[in-house]
Amino acid sequence: MDPIVEVLESAMAAQDPYTVGHQQRVAQISLALAREMGLEARQIGNLEMAARLHDFGKISVPIGILSKPGKLSGPEMAMIKGHPATGADMLKPLTLPTATFMTIMQHHERINGSGYPFGLTGEDILLEAKILGVADVVEAMASHRPYRPSLGIETALGEISQNKGVLYDTSVVNAFARLYSGNMFGNFFAT
Repeated sequence: MDPIVEVLESAMAAQDPYTVGHQQRVAQISLALAREMGLEARQIGNLEMAARLHDFGKISVPIGILSKPGKLSGPEMAMIKGHPATGADMLKPLTLPTATFMTIMQHHERINGSGYPFGLTGEDILLEAKILGVADVVEAMASHRPYRPSLGIETALGEISQNKGVLYDTSVVNAFARLYSGNMFGNFFAT
């Protein structure tokens, strides 16, 4: 992996070691999905970089908010919702491909427009961001978080299946289901 990404991950780990591990696991899931869906090598490379850095903007969010149990206040939620754009802005000096920046900024967008930070819909969201979004949700739900225990992979599968075509891209959810049912993730989601 790019040494710059490793340096950025080290900087993030100093504040929040959980986020770095999350990003690495999300990258693994995203890459498996991208390959299953037949993305081109260039798209896969951009997606890997975006996945490894997708939560970089959280470096600007106080750790107390990132690990807070219970409901966040309005201003706290606004800080969280700002992390995709903040991260992309902070990473601009790296002159990464535009698709990488857009994927980072769009990974919390949902196809029905209910996501953030821009409320984009359907085809306005890059496929790479749709893949990253599903990988992010599944990993976050299936893993222990600083503020709650794992909800389990079955709950995560239920979330993406129930909201297929509403929040999450149908082709991405179907690709995840194929990989999961084919045991392509092995013990990745073992609790």
